[in-house]
Amino acid sequence: MSNVYCSMIHNGLELNFKGPGVTAQHCCLRNTRFPVDIATDFWEDSRFIPLREKNKQNVWSPGCENCQSLEAAGQTSFRTGMNAGLAGNSLDSSGPKRIDLLFDTSCNLACRSCGTQSSTFWQKHLKEHGEWNQPIGKPQQHDNVITALEKLDLSNLRMLVFCGGETLLGQAYWEVTKWLADNVPNAKEQLTLCFQTNGTQPIHPRNYELIDRFHLVKLHVSLDGITQKFEYLRWPATWEQVVDNIMHTRKTAPSNLMFHIEETVSIFNLFYLSELEDWVSKHFTTNREGDIVNHDKHMARWTFSLENCTQEYVDAVQQTEFKNLIPRSWQENSTNIIKMIAEIKKFDQFRNQSFEKTFPEVAEFYARYL
Repeated sequence: MSNVYCSMIHNGLELNFKGPGVTAQHCCLRNTRFPVDIATDFWEDSRFIPLREKNKQNVWSPGCENCQSLEAAGQTSFRTGMNAGLAGNSLDSSGPKRIDLLFDTSCNLACRSCGTQSSTFWQKHLKEHGEWNQPIGKPQQHDNVITALEKLDLSNLRMLVFCGGETLLGQAYWEVTKWLADNVPNAKEQLTLCFQTNGTQPIHPRNYELIDRFHLVKLHVSLDGITQKFEYLRWPATWEQVVDNIMHTRKTAPSNLMFHIEETVSIFNLFYLSELEDWVSKHFTTNREGDIVNHDKHMARWTFSLENCTQEYVDAVQQTEFKNLIPRSWQENSTNIIKMIAEIKKFDQFRNQSFEKTFPEVAEFYARYL
């Protein structure tokens, strides 16, 4: 098997119900979605094949820079994590081993690294300031999700991930959870169910019984920093609220509920990545039963990606263990940086925040633009 083998390319499936139609792709970190008909056997769609064949040839795809960059920096990547987590390098599977579902944009935060496509609160926030003239997104019917799942061979399914929005708001995701418990073969023995969450929402005790019907349930908690840096990036959450909630959940939920820390690396926190690593190592290294809490990183896209570092920022990072996270194609782009700084200032004003005070060292790297 090739050394760039990716289990997600061969065994992964992302289904996105947020648009007017349903789209699919191999992996949630790629941006190559194509429309599918959920009334058919879409797992065999010919558009999945080219990337699978390229991976068999031991060649990185241009859409896989996220994992390629992390691995070049000596970090674990989504690819390496899934190769280990999905147990075995299998090709030509009759059905997915991992499914990512996106069907509801309901969210209570407007995170800097996120956007309107994944958060109704972002939409409301923009509307408040006269920058959103479309309807606020409504939850999609989870019946369509179940229709799609019914068309798949789920006998190989080892992991299903609910992507938000905020997945612990309301009961829509739990209704799909119940269907999975009733219909996936050996769910108790082999299926891990994951909820991507911002950490602000408790799990209602009425759902504890459902959690017990799966092998594992994991909360993928999005943390991009600690204290004031977290609150700037994950606005309007408070660090204390999130810490209290995840500590309480770890103590009170069924023992097969575990945690996974997901960190988005952007221009805001690249210089401070060790701060969250230190906090996790001191306060949140294990789940209740002593299993390790994994801490993974993925790269921000678009406005706040590391493509928008200045030369000063790149020079500073060269002195750290994270130097290889800088994209190989990086060149300082003044036009894009000016646009990024304008966006930072605009939302600082909207939210009564301060980039310079929250990230003083990083602000110095952008002094020519500030």
